[in-house]
Amino acid sequence: MEKFIMTPAARIAAVIEILADMQLASAAGTLLGRQAGQWLRAGLQRRRYAGSGDRAAVGDLFWKIQRGRARLGWHLASINAPENPRNITLAALVLMEQKSAALPQLFSAEIAHAPAPLDDREAALVAMLETRDFIDPAMPEHIALEWPEWLMADAKAGLGDGLMRELAALMTEAPTDVRINPLKQPDRRRLRDQLAGRGIKGHPTRLSPLGVRLEKRTRLEDLQEWKAGLFDVQDEGSQLAALLCDARPGMQVADICAGAGGKSLVMAAKMENKGRILALDPDAERLEKSGERLRRAAIHNVERKLVAEKWSNRSWRGKFDRVVIDAPCSGSGTWRRQVDARWQLTSEKLDKIKDTQAILLEKARAMVVPGGRIIYITCSVLASEGADLIKQFLANAPEIELADITDIWGDTIGKIGGGACPPTNDGLLQLLPGRDGTDGFFIAVLQARLR
Repeated sequence: MEKFIMTPAARIAAVIEILADMQLASAAGTLLGRQAGQWLRAGLQRRRYAGSGDRAAVGDLFWKIQRGRARLGWHLASINAPENPRNITLAALVLMEQKSAALPQLFSAEIAHAPAPLDDREAALVAMLETRDFIDPAMPEHIALEWPEWLMADAKAGLGDGLMRELAALMTEAPTDVRINPLKQPDRRRLRDQLAGRGIKGHPTRLSPLGVRLEKRTRLEDLQEWKAGLFDVQDEGSQLAALLCDARPGMQVADICAGAGGKSLVMAAKMENKGRILALDPDAERLEKSGERLRRAAIHNVERKLVAEKWSNRSWRGKFDRVVIDAPCSGSGTWRRQVDARWQLTSEKLDKIKDTQAILLEKARAMVVPGGRIIYITCSVLASEGADLIKQFLANAPEIELADITDIWGDTIGKIGGGACPPTNDGLLQLLPGRDGTDGFFIAVLQARLR
């Protein structure tokens, strides 16, 4: 289909329509479980005629609104304006993009595919918003930080004095990190140069010795280097978590929440394809995706196994040198990527998640050999999914103790040229977006005592 350039007004109309679709789904109770990015893609799919510049512009305004949802809603509520798609878009254009002077031309009956002209109430709304600053000192802290109010205490317990810095960092756009496959491309600087030769600029990640951070988001799946398995996309924090598993050639490793296989890829490469990784997951689609990644990376010591939601570990008791739990969690450490997920989480859902985390720790406790390790990982910044849960687990597991994660960092990440280990707290490591530049990852390495 022939592409043509949308007008700025048509781009705004597209955003309003996508927001309206989301509002209708929410009213019908069908919004939960579908992420904002899926709504954006569906809206753009209906506009196949739009070029890349149009898609980028529509996406930019859409994501600004998603990232400012609580603050924009607060402004509208404070002047008794309903939070409908047109109003919230107007608020974003005035408060975030300072385009109030251009609104009469952008909302015009004289421009094809433009939003309808402003009515008297909308014109009055714009006039009131023009007198305001987007960040208002009167905003409650949780509104200013775009954070669910009911999770503030949990986040404060997890982040301490870094609360403001880290929650602010989780409001920004996430970077794109790629990771070399050590089996095929042992030098990340060479990969950086290969990507630069294709017009994709990046620089080595600060902490991970395997990563390159790209200057901007780029489609990578069509690159020959990606097809050849020289690299994969993986956040720096996830790379570090996988390296801290300290998987070695010949080991027996259980990856009991394997997902799409990101950590299995790193561990298998460090094991030089020697030994075995048993990758368990209850999601067949995720396991299939991991298989594609493993084949592309030339990894063949990973056995993928689909398990039930409530699976038994009876046949795997006391069999593994490493048991890795990349546990289901709130995902709060990744909310700069999944912007709307923070508003879809409920206390009931979080309670179920924490129950699952405790169950998985008990399964791992039975599966690890004496002298082996359990590596517990969540992409969360909440104390209840990290330090609190581990302390509770250790209180009831006398044969398990905390390993020195700083020493493990030095033996794994430091030995191959990574950055220094960030500060730990009581032997537990929290990687942070504001301080460390990674997604928010909690990592605990638990040692099974020799009997």
